[in-house]
Amino acid sequence: MITLIQYPPAFGLPNPSAFCVKAEVFLKMADLDYNIKTVADPSKGPKGKLPAIEDSGKIIGDSALIRKHLETTYSVDFDKGLSDEDKAIAHAFETMLAERTYWAIVYNRWIDERNWPTIRDTFFGGMPPIVRNIVPGLIQKKVKKSLAGHGLGRHTSAEIDAFAIDDARACAAWLGDKDYFMGDKPVGVDASVYAFLGSCAMTSFESALTDEIRSHDNLNTYIDRCHALWFG
Repeated sequence: MITLIQYPPAFGLPNPSAFCVKAEVFLKMADLDYNIKTVADPSKGPKGKLPAIEDSGKIIGDSALIRKHLETTYSVDFDKGLSDEDKAIAHAFETMLAERTYWAIVYNRWIDERNWPTIRDTFFGGMPPIVRNIVPGLIQKKVKKSLAGHGLGRHTSAEIDAFAIDDARACAAWLGDKDYFMGDKPVGVDASVYAFLGSCAMTSFESALTDEIRSHDNLNTYIDRCHALWFG
């Protein structure tokens, strides 16, 4: 039995981390039995982050490496039926979402003062009063440092919004009137598109990215379709 190690659910999402949602979708797409172990501390992951899976005594961290493990260990083809060109396009969108859109979501949740109180109270509200007054600020500073190290955090909020909006519009344009991102059946990239865009559309966090996603009927229908398929 595979064990998926991830954060506890929050904000009405299957998981507050899009990467954890992505990993769980891979397990569902692979039609593998699994159970879930929830932990709040990302250091419990083998690389200091979550998600991770434990399979036959081996622990694999990072959603992309989890996918590769499932592909090689269980002969799963997440991109069955796709041409090499299709696979390249899917890879480009997955990379965009993980390497830029994700960081805009982090900024919107952890730095934007409209949303930071919700993050602070949800993740740190149960701490003892003295600790609760210190730890959230330290964690927020760490997030700011990570954003700056990535590069996105060096831009203004308006510039970050513009980058994220471009990403959402690219997804909407490519999706068009298809049921799933690459056609009439879900493939590997759908785990990412649903996880990242759904984490915005299905929450009450305020951001230009959320507004942009919700303005595209095809994206909203797509997110609802994926959610019903995997978590309905």
